[in-house]
Amino acid sequence: MLKVLVAGASGTLGFNVVKKLQSAGYQVIGQIFSPEKREKVAPYCDRVWVADLTKPEDLDGICEGVDIAFSAVGKSVSLFNNSALSFIDLDFRGNLHLMQEALKAGVKRFVYVSIFGSEISPKMRQGWSHELFAQNVLHHFPSCTVIKAVGMFSGLNDLLILGKTGLVITPGSGKHRTNPIHQRDLAEVCITYLKTGPCVVEVGGPEVHTRNEVAEQVCQVTRCIKTINVPTWLVKPCLLLVRIFSRNLYDKLLFFTYITTHDMIAPRFGKLRFRDYLREKSYLK
Repeated sequence: MLKVLVAGASGTLGFNVVKKLQSAGYQVIGQIFSPEKREKVAPYCDRVWVADLTKPEDLDGICEGVDIAFSAVGKSVSLFNNSALSFIDLDFRGNLHLMQEALKAGVKRFVYVSIFGSEISPKMRQGWSHELFAQNVLHHFPSCTVIKAVGMFSGLNDLLILGKTGLVITPGSGKHRTNPIHQRDLAEVCITYLKTGPCVVEVGGPEVHTRNEVAEQVCQVTRCIKTINVPTWLVKPCLLLVRIFSRNLYDKLLFFTYITTHDMIAPRFGKLRFRDYLREKSYLK
């Protein structure tokens, strides 16, 4: 029986992964940050390990006997999450501490979930922090897979929150296209490449939408007044102003602006559509 460490076991993706692993008969160690999440993940894990990845001492021994280390750890991309940790702190350094522990314990394979487009620019910390760590994994583990996902439907929750206020704002023309994926479909992809796979797998969902089409779907289910496209020439000075007050918020908005003003389309996986996600969230009957 293979022993798998799932870092970020209480997160949107990690939780779906541990459930699938448990049902498939794997021995699962679930790493969580908050003790309050123990009750949530415990039924699906043989052991729950509470640790702050930014503190290497918390990880001592976590990979003992582990065959495969899997990390879905990443800072929340929500504009409404005020965590003081930066993307460099968690997405890079935190995961790096985990990788070092895995190497010390002799873990044979590492699977990491990054984001599609992470390599685009060192100036965009949200993506670049993922890319820096992914390159470390690819360098140190002969057997590894980096899964670059366009994004999960849960990452669009901010739009649903904005829709309830009456307005959905999209930087740029809104004509650029994307194909995000449901977290359960992405978890299935992760299981597929758990034991073997190519070095890098790019993953998107089954349907491609323009950003305006996504905004319109959100507006329909939240009964917002209207959707608005903000020209990039106006967005840029606003970003510089935000940077003065909050680097974390600036990093999120900078990457969000990039992905909404460029096509972000990866190979299609899964079957669940955005409408299915909205139905699960009780926006659709």
